[in-house]
Amino acid sequence: MSADTEKIPQDAPGRLLWIWSKWSALGGVVILVLVCLISTVSVLGRWLFSAPLKGDVELVQIGCALAISAFLPYAQMKNAHVIVDFFTVKAPEAVRRILDAAAALILAAIGFVLAWRSYFGAVGAFKSKSATMILGWPEWWSHISIAPGFFLLGLAALYTAWHVIRPHNQSSSEAS
Repeated sequence: MSADTEKIPQDAPGRLLWIWSKWSALGGVVILVLVCLISTVSVLGRWLFSAPLKGDVELVQIGCALAISAFLPYAQMKNAHVIVDFFTVKAPEAVRRILDAAAALILAAIGFVLAWRSYFGAVGAFKSKSATMILGWPEWWSHISIAPGFFLLGLAALYTAWHVIRPHNQSSSEAS
């Protein structure tokens, strides 16, 4: 736990994003476990009774989308995304920092666009009253449920970009 504690941001916005991202990821874990249980019940039902769980594919699709959007902000805050640094491994630190900041800013833009489009996708699905094929669930539920995760991803990526860009020397008030 001590190694993990050292990576927790020391400034107020960073701590807020860290905690929010961590809770989001924990929620994603719960959803992913439920998705696994749904799949298991469906497979067992199909195998034992020739009766799969009704709407299992819809539930797995919705659950996986929600879990992914919940995991991404925490991965960004922990700097845990996959990085292919084959070409930059021997580059100067300044070049790597610029590239890291640019990547975080691009990810922030993508996160905000996905949140924005998910929100308006929910509005469109709500207005058209579209529903899933098997369960008949309103589709807007799925769209609106992933928007907060992508919005948080955008905020986390902006924070990490700022953290990469700002000077290395921290003030004493930030360290406390």
